Amino acid sequence: MTLIANKNVNNHQQIKRFRLIVLAFFICLTLPLAMIVYYGFQKFENEMLFQYRWKSSSALNQMNKTLNSRLENEQKRSPLDYYYYQNEDENQSFVYSSNASPLTSDRLPHYLVDLHGLVGFFNVFDREYFNSPLLPYNNHDRNKKEKLPFNIKELERRLAKITEIKKILVENNLLKIDANANALNINNDVNKNLNDKNNAVTQVSNFQLLETNNQKLIFYRNARINQQNSVQGFIVDKNVYLEKLLGLYVKRAGYDNKIQVQLHDKGNRDYSYFYHYDINEQGDPSIEVSNISDSSLIAKNLFTGELISPFQKLSLEFTTGELPLGSATSFVLLFIVILSFVIVGGTLGFYWLGIKQIALAEQRMNFVSSVSHELKTPLTSILMYSEMLKSGMVKEKQDQNDYHHFIFDESERLSRLINNVLQLSNISRNQDLVTPEYVSINVLKDVIQSKVSTLITKNNFKLNFIVDNNVSPKTQAFIDLDSFSQIVINLIDNAVKFYNAAKINEPLRQKIDVFFTLDKSSSNKLNFSIRDYGPGISNSQLDKIFELFYRGGNEMTRTSSGTGIGLALVHQLVIAQDGNIVVTRHSQGVSFDLTFIARQY
Repeated sequence: MTLIANKNVNNHQQIKRFRLIVLAFFICLTLPLAMIVYYGFQKFENEMLFQYRWKSSSALNQMNKTLNSRLENEQKRSPLDYYYYQNEDENQSFVYSSNASPLTSDRLPHYLVDLHGLVGFFNVFDREYFNSPLLPYNNHDRNKKEKLPFNIKELERRLAKITEIKKILVENNLLKIDANANALNINNDVNKNLNDKNNAVTQVSNFQLLETNNQKLIFYRNARINQQNSVQGFIVDKNVYLEKLLGLYVKRAGYDNKIQVQLHDKGNRDYSYFYHYDINEQGDPSIEVSNISDSSLIAKNLFTGELISPFQKLSLEFTTGELPLGSATSFVLLFIVILSFVIVGGTLGFYWLGIKQIALAEQRMNFVSSVSHELKTPLTSILMYSEMLKSGMVKEKQDQNDYHHFIFDESERLSRLINNVLQLSNISRNQDLVTPEYVSINVLKDVIQSKVSTLITKNNFKLNFIVDNNVSPKTQAFIDLDSFSQIVINLIDNAVKFYNAAKINEPLRQKIDVFFTLDKSSSNKLNFSIRDYGPGISNSQLDKIFELFYRGGNEMTRTSSGTGIGLALVHQLVIAQDGNIVVTRHSQGVSFDLTFIARQY
């Protein structure tokens, strides 16, 4: 008992050490993988951050280039374009014709499409006189006398637009409040000299920017026309002008997730607009403008930069929430998932194999111990009784016969054990063990009776043969008689052994039933069952009962003898004969159900 206890303690220690080894092995694999994943994703994130910053910087640069290009185009515009008429006819009367200014239309023709949010163009002399290319005069009556291609409604609309432009200029000190409303003389003076263009325009400055309190942008430049100082330019709505431009290049940047672009005005802290970039369900980019920041899009600052002169008071700040890791990341993630499964699966497989090997080693040790005990016990008994008979110590004839029977039984038991071990050895070397042939049911019954009669009688058991009606005496099973004999001996010996070990004192259960039936699914298969009424087995033992060296119960408390190879050998012998074997639990005992190939005449 002490030896078995020491074995169990040693086995537990081995399992504990093996678990530590597996854990260390798993950590050694997962730590480098975790570091690779961590630094890999850091690199992906940094690369994506660099891409987003580059996209944001490019969007700002493109916007600055466009702003600069637009101002350059306007700078190249002739100062004379700010007048309704470009020249006069020979009769000194003005006629609406092709000589009209290209700025006459405020409907944004193709050459003005970039001026989003345009309010209108203007021309002011010495802050006294206002002129607009919308109409030749600022007076309703004078314009009606001209042959203009406008109906009354359109004329009133243009006059209202001129009034709006003048109001903005007055509010920003570019036009006096009491300025002359009728610019007829100025228009006439300028138009009289338009044919002599060298004398008409002598000097033009670069555009400057003036931002109004009501979110208007006034672009103006100084010009010298007919020896008079003139301030001319155009007015745009700040938000519309910048929104169209900013939205265009933010969309072109091609972000993969939501972006927020904040427009700051250094000269006006209260001014702040937020442009929210997103991709809709169809995959098309969209821009929404708001005066409220999205708190989920300020985690990461992508880029901050200023607009070019004369917009230097304005700056853009690009921010976002969590950065996407790019399309290539999905392949990396797939690789990491597969590698993780391989590591976890490999570790579990390694652990399972290790535990199985430890268990197998323990079973082999138990097998060696059991075989040693199983060999030693009958040999000791045989030697003892042989010595007593040889020395003449036993005088009574009956006692001599009993001793002879005992020696024979122990020899038979020893022979069965040796045969099992030899069969196991042959199976391990994959040697052919069986040569099946067709044998009748009657022969099988005789073989069973002859092989187990001594065992049955000695233990006061009863052997019952139950042959189904559909099984005729001519029915034959395809089996090897020697292997079949060993199967029957092992199964019945187990039944008797475990019944006695359980100390069941019920004579009605002290029996073994042997069934012969034809398989319901095929008449070419014979079902052969050995049913006992002993202690039976548990559910947990059903999957292990045919494992090599497996013995049910605890090694420290076991009362039954055995080596753990009998049922494993039975299973292998049945399979070798192209048969099948299953175990069925009953309320009392178990049945081993075997199926063999059969034929009938």
